Amino acid sequence: MDTRDIRCFIRCYEEQSINKAAKQLFITPQGLSKIIKHLEDEFQVKLFERTHMGLEPTEGGRYFYHHCNELIFKLDELEINMKRLKDRKNKLKIGYSCGVLHVLPFRIIEEFRKQYGDFRITWQESLNAEIKEKVKRGEIDLAFVVGKIAEKDIIEQELFSTRLYAVVYEGHPLFDREVLSIKDLEGEKLITLNEKYQCHFSLIQRCNDFGFMPEIVVNTMDSQLIYKFCEEKVGIGIDVNIHQYSKKTKTLRFIVIEDSIPWKIYMICKAERQKEPIIREIMDRSYDMSMNI
Repeated sequence: MDTRDIRCFIRCYEEQSINKAAKQLFITPQGLSKIIKHLEDEFQVKLFERTHMGLEPTEGGRYFYHHCNELIFKLDELEINMKRLKDRKNKLKIGYSCGVLHVLPFRIIEEFRKQYGDFRITWQESLNAEIKEKVKRGEIDLAFVVGKIAEKDIIEQELFSTRLYAVVYEGHPLFDREVLSIKDLEGEKLITLNEKYQCHFSLIQRCNDFGFMPEIVVNTMDSQLIYKFCEEKVGIGIDVNIHQYSKKTKTLRFIVIEDSIPWKIYMICKAERQKEPIIREIMDRSYDMSMNI
């Protein structure tokens, strides 16, 4: 039995006609009848009664139909995972949450591409939650994400940690402060990265903890625009200070928000994969590199 036979049965059940189903499946009615007969012989149960009106499902046919979708899903998943196991021998997929590449130099992947010429190493950058989900599903072999994943079959190693900073322009009442609290942001016009970045959600969550919604006047996916709008005194910027922009300006101050949610980068992979040589080596080198950030 394969998924094609099951899909043929489903089409016959829903159309209640061999001829109509065969036309949709681009096969002959005779060929489709053989497939149904093969299923009936395999299960040793009649799936349809043939009547002058078409096909009438039997009790066994109705039972089989109600379990078909789950069965097809499991068979498809099995086929995908078997192919994945085969491909895994010479392919490696790496994921990055948005913003992480500002901290972890991409050159490490280029070095491995040269070292492991027989491996096809690919990478992608996407939303934090999406990258984590793809690791859980086995679609990505190794990933660098923001925040813990907290799954028992996933290992995670912290590489980097910082807090959110307020980017304050000269002349603002908060400009001379050494540290700030989330509460200090209440009523302030804020400039942040957009929903592709985890720090956006961390800011909103922490403001809610303090009983207010932040007034975000600019949402951008370009961190450099945060500083541009701050210099134009549109509002206070919120960012993690990983862009070295503070070295380029004297009109802005980067003030740590001491009670913000820490922005932490973790390296994650499935526990069953961590001892594979190339994954182990990338993890070790990434950890060593993080010690020098």
